[in-house]
Amino acid sequence: MTRAANKPDLKGVLLFLGPTFFVSWIAQIEFVRTNDPFGDVPNMFGMAILTGIMWIPGLYAVLLHCMVQRRPFRELWHPSTGRAAPKQSVWKAYAATMLIIPLITACAYGLTWLFGLGTPDWQFARLADLQGSPVSIPDVLGIMLPASIVIGPLINTAATLGEELGWRGFLLPRLMVLGKIRAYLLLGVIWGLWHAPLIVGGFNYPGYPVAGICMMIVACTAFGTFFNELSLSYGSVLLAAWMHAALNAQGYGIWHWMFPDVNPLLGGDTGITGLVVWTAAALLAVRTLRAR
Repeated sequence: MTRAANKPDLKGVLLFLGPTFFVSWIAQIEFVRTNDPFGDVPNMFGMAILTGIMWIPGLYAVLLHCMVQRRPFRELWHPSTGRAAPKQSVWKAYAATMLIIPLITACAYGLTWLFGLGTPDWQFARLADLQGSPVSIPDVLGIMLPASIVIGPLINTAATLGEELGWRGFLLPRLMVLGKIRAYLLLGVIWGLWHAPLIVGGFNYPGYPVAGICMMIVACTAFGTFFNELSLSYGSVLLAAWMHAALNAQGYGIWHWMFPDVNPLLGGDTGITGLVVWTAAALLAVRTLRAR
């Protein structure tokens, strides 16, 4: 085990959280003040800035861990053990989560439909209006869905790796001295609060700034438990970034267009339906990977 897992590093945690939140929140506030990145059509310049914001935790984690505390980069890259799991098992984890995360998202929207929280638009009217021509279901299922499952994570990992070097690479191993349950819950709260200015600006929960922050904390705890368990089990922060990227790809995939009018607090992948499914998936991951 790494030194971070053997004894508390309260100073390191505080030195990481203070500047990370200060710089990130200033950047997020300025970002939502000057951009409109949360509409139907992503503002590419704004999304590039958002990618930079996502790298703030990672860059500061590398600076603090490697240059200030003078510890090896492999501890960030391979959280918990400082070494990678066998390549064959890690590749299986990549393949499995590439399919599991879209399945979790599908279940969340299935519950949304089942409980009357949203009705699917099989004609994809909003997408058709955007592109100025009708949308065929075969095109959606044959192009958009596979792209969100395979291509989306590959592209998004370049952004999510910045966050994960901070959350799963630096912070999580240092919190594990508190015990798994406390560490996972505390990291979920921290990760959720990190998004607060974006939530107020309309990210994920438009129109619900306060309730949205609370929901984001719960969501990050549910997502994070799943990510924590696998990244620690396989000793790979890149796997955490891949899962985070797959989650984001689903959030901007076909579901957004198929269920355009879902209340964000109740339905979808980040509403109550999503939190129920993600919590179940996280608990199943904890139980399944306990032996590792």
